[in-house]
Amino acid sequence: MKTDIEFLDQERMRFLKWYLVGFTICLLLMLTRHFFRLSGLNSQPIGTIVLIGLFLTLLLQIICVVRSALLERDIHQDPSLEAALNNELVKSLTTQSWVAAYIGTCGMTLFFAITWSFYPICDPVTISLTSIIAGAGASRAYFYFRYKML
Repeated sequence: MKTDIEFLDQERMRFLKWYLVGFTICLLLMLTRHFFRLSGLNSQPIGTIVLIGLFLTLLLQIICVVRSALLERDIHQDPSLEAALNNELVKSLTTQSWVAAYIGTCGMTLFFAITWSFYPICDPVTISLTSIIAGAGASRAYFYFRYKML
């Protein structure tokens, strides 16, 4: 029989897993829309399908973030759960994940810099937002995979 701590830990990781699935698909669809822009495919049916997929993955991410926040609120309200689920390991991995966020942001900026040599960059806002989003996703992915390895 599972205890509350095991169940809550599994729930936290399940929400994070689905967030990362949504994030990965969302990032790919954002890049697809970026590359469709020059050829005018965004106004075609394929562009509409990509946009709908983008909104659905954003919705999935929002649901996962809200559910995770509610779960974290419940964890922080109970001192025994707080001690068990917000332990030194979790705090250490959260701190270490900032390095992954930095690398993810730099990597996405480098991706656009390299891409610019053969594809004109039309929208600097897309570059900025995508780089920020990539950093946030890299941070959460680092936490998820490191936590699962332990």
